[in-house]
Amino acid sequence: MVKISAVIITLNEENNIERCIRSVQRVADEILVVDSFSTDKTEQICKELGVRFIQHEFEGFRDQKNYAISQAIYDYILALDADEALSVELEKEVLDVKNNWKFDGYRFFRLNNYCGKWILHTDYYPEKRIRLFDRRKGKWHGANIHEVVKMAHGATVATLKGHLLHWRYQSYEEHINEVNLYSTISAKEYYKMGVKAGYFKILFHTSWRFIHSYFFRRGFLSGFNGLVISSLLAKHCFLKYAKLRKLYKINRKRQPFPFLNLLNMPVGNKPLTSVIITTYNQPEWLRKTLWGFEHQTEKRFEVLIADDGSGDETKQVVDEFKSRGLLNIIHVWHPDNGFQKCQILNKAILKTNSDYLIFTDGDCIPRRDFVEVHISNARRGKFLSGGYLKLVKSVSANISYTDIQEGAPFISSWLMKNGQPFTYKFLKLTQNPFIQKILNAITTTRPTWNGHNVSGWKDDIISVNGYNEDMQYGGLDRELGERLMNYGIKGKQIRYSAICVHLDHPRPYRTKSTWDKNYRIRKEVKRKKLKWTSNGIDKYIQL
Repeated sequence: MVKISAVIITLNEENNIERCIRSVQRVADEILVVDSFSTDKTEQICKELGVRFIQHEFEGFRDQKNYAISQAIYDYILALDADEALSVELEKEVLDVKNNWKFDGYRFFRLNNYCGKWILHTDYYPEKRIRLFDRRKGKWHGANIHEVVKMAHGATVATLKGHLLHWRYQSYEEHINEVNLYSTISAKEYYKMGVKAGYFKILFHTSWRFIHSYFFRRGFLSGFNGLVISSLLAKHCFLKYAKLRKLYKINRKRQPFPFLNLLNMPVGNKPLTSVIITTYNQPEWLRKTLWGFEHQTEKRFEVLIADDGSGDETKQVVDEFKSRGLLNIIHVWHPDNGFQKCQILNKAILKTNSDYLIFTDGDCIPRRDFVEVHISNARRGKFLSGGYLKLVKSVSANISYTDIQEGAPFISSWLMKNGQPFTYKFLKLTQNPFIQKILNAITTTRPTWNGHNVSGWKDDIISVNGYNEDMQYGGLDRELGERLMNYGIKGKQIRYSAICVHLDHPRPYRTKSTWDKNYRIRKEVKRKKLKWTSNGIDKYIQL
């Protein structure tokens, strides 16, 4: 038998807390209430019921709940909100689990009481929530409003059948007021994350939220309450994005970025943009990548090969393309000293002759409009995050010059004919600009700085001191993007517009220790909102 700590967070919950506490008394070996300095009778009720009572300044739901589980005596956590309670059926199941704990976490079905009625339809049901878990294997994640328990990789989770009862709203007015409050909090969280809200995205997400709740989740079977719930869910979605747009408008006034169209800018003898391609001892893959750049629709760019110590075969490929004269190539090389990608990237950045930089890898064949899409979308205050489709080994090996010349690797039927398994990611290969725009707008994937397909302004990159040379393989590109975002540069998603195909190859330099080290660095960047790395590009800048 394991021992369980029931953990509850509160703020002015005198109407709910007794019901919540009494529902867990039979299953919990400890009941801990973490309160955010309530001004009603919450503290008095808790102490009368004999629970551990701690007060802690509220910093958001996620952080408050993680603080609460850290204060518990036992590792096995039953996490409830004050307006929740275990049903009799769920109480029995938790007791059974306590006597025979088999999984790392247990998921409950939450049943909501809305204005005095239990709601069995709309997006309010079934709500599946992990609420019983081993804190060594899980913790609260997500935004500080829509927080959820996430388990560690490899953790096992089972689902219990009993209901977690939730007294959600007592009146329509309470729901409407909370929609206004929570939409403001959500907008601020999205702004910090760099999420954008275009007209189409607002229209699509708002409409879909209502349709999904009222029709797909059969909200119409819950009568008028089903209509009200579905409508207010859609209203929350609309207000969240409307307030997000307002935040961007306000902050543009505070820190204006001029609109610049690179395609129309006079550049003289300078290239319009510089494409930096990283490589290390993959000469055949580099050759195919350079074939792709020879066939770009936009020709006004230079290519810098950021070579992390490759041998003579790579140099021969670079010399071959130099002699062809179709590309303006600069080969930036340093001796092989292990994985030093960040170092060679910083050196290559300082060799560029343009103000705008596109980054990719020597195992990524660009579609013919790759450069054009990047520079046509370039805006001050932004970096652009493109997409890729990963190819299997056999397809990677068989792509020829003629295939690249004809654009065959970007045609789904050709890929499947040559052995590429079908995947929904073939959507990235669409060449219809309207569909691309829609997919870029509705994707839930956040824009990140990805080494295979990303672009940004040279002075922005130098302002955060370039790549962090303490980083090894695993997230090194994203760390730079996270510092850029802390600096005020927002990401823009073009993953369905700027496309490359990624050739398959082994990665012997990928190790758990380097991933762990990089994770710690990135975690510190996020926690401290760091903009500058002490081990970056400045050491190569001649003053």
